[in-house]
Amino acid sequence: MLKLKSKPLVLILGIITITCHASDKYFICGSDGDACDPGHAKYCACIPYNESNAAKPYCLNFDEMSCTPLSQTPDCPHDFIYKNQGECLSTIYNSTPLPPCAVTTLKFCLDEQSAICDENGQPDSCK
Repeated sequence: MLKLKSKPLVLILGIITITCHASDKYFICGSDGDACDPGHAKYCACIPYNESNAAKPYCLNFDEMSCTPLSQTPDCPHDFIYKNQGECLSTIYNSTPLPPCAVTTLKFCLDEQSAICDENGQPDSCK
């Protein structure tokens, strides 16, 4: 009987753990694709990883220099549609979609004193 009661508890703890770790993912972008390693990351920007949309197409708003999921910007000009969030953000910070911004953790960003930005990656939002 105890085993049956512990399974839901283990499942709930597992879901909480996955949720906590999922929200800890950040893209790290810099002016040079190779410059965001330890020691140089303080010059980089950390942007929250959008779990539900990161792998889907993104739209670059060139006027605002921001990236939003294509599903939220249906009138996006074809030339400003990117394969995913990382490629869109890399275009803002590196002027090219490839390589896309790398994925890291919030802990890394905080430890390295990197700027933390809004999810849309707009450089003016970084603090």
